Amino acid sequence: MVDVNRIVRGILSSAIDEKIVFYGPQEVNTLPVVSYFELSTTTGSCYDNKEMAQSSSVQIDVWSKSGAECADIAVRIDSAMQDKGWYRSLCMDLPADSGSVVTANTKVYRKTMRYKKQIILDMEE
Repeated sequence: MVDVNRIVRGILSSAIDEKIVFYGPQEVNTLPVVSYFELSTTTGSCYDNKEMAQSSSVQIDVWSKSGAECADIAVRIDSAMQDKGWYRSLCMDLPADSGSVVTANTKVYRKTMRYKKQIILDMEE
């Protein structure tokens, strides 16, 4: 099994300049922020009782004070993820009250994207 979070963080780091955090932002005064986390990883395929590939899915969220800014960042992320062989399985805008860190005085826009990929594992031991 490979560390999918490390892979995704590397892709994001090379594609965007915005702050990147694991799971979600803790405060709204540092927006925009991009968060990521692994949704699931299962055995993709086996041969001779040995895992040869894993099937992984991740979620990436863009948090911003502007819907247009969310969209711009999401387009750059999508291009980078697809360039690395990840397939987008979902992309949608979420309402500000859907688990985000919203205060009474701040409206936070959020776009969520999900990606999946079959990762071939290194066979050298």
